[in-house]
Amino acid sequence: MEKSDFSLLKILVVGEKSHDTLLLKSVLGIAGLGQVIHVEDSRRAIEMLCVESVHAVICDANAAPVDAMALPLAVRRIPSVLNPMLPVFVLQPQARRRDVESARDSGVTDVLTTPLSPRTVMTKLRAALKTPRPFIVAPEFFGPDRRSKARAPFGGADRRSRSARKVKLDFAGHPEGDFNPTS
Repeated sequence: MEKSDFSLLKILVVGEKSHDTLLLKSVLGIAGLGQVIHVEDSRRAIEMLCVESVHAVICDANAAPVDAMALPLAVRRIPSVLNPMLPVFVLQPQARRRDVESARDSGVTDVLTTPLSPRTVMTKLRAALKTPRPFIVAPEFFGPDRRSKARAPFGGADRRSRSARKVKLDFAGHPEGDFNPTS
């Protein structure tokens, strides 16, 4: 995707007017994005996604009144959203493992962390739009495949057991006498 291709895109930025969202809007503008729409309220963003088509959503982790992890869930599960498979990014102040896993499990495409790097923002946006990961539709999860890296197909023999085996455990010789694994 060339820089000229970005001029055709419409990106929705969700979050209060803060230093991070203003910086994000200017990074997107410098990259040549055609239209950057800023909405401070995440409920308004959900309403907007039900009537207007956008190419991607970038949500600040502190977007009120709905938190950033509820927004992707709403985008993915509300039937009236025009494109439930659009890329949804979350802008977070830190990339702690539990925060990234929580975002991933709620259907987020990727996490952007502050301080923002224009190159990182554009690389992640380009990757999500040009080569999107396949979507997983399951009762508990709807979103892009959580594995971000493609794995090479396994070339060896499949040695995994396909049936459950019962294993008898003998705790009679345990040094503590009658060992009870449930206590």
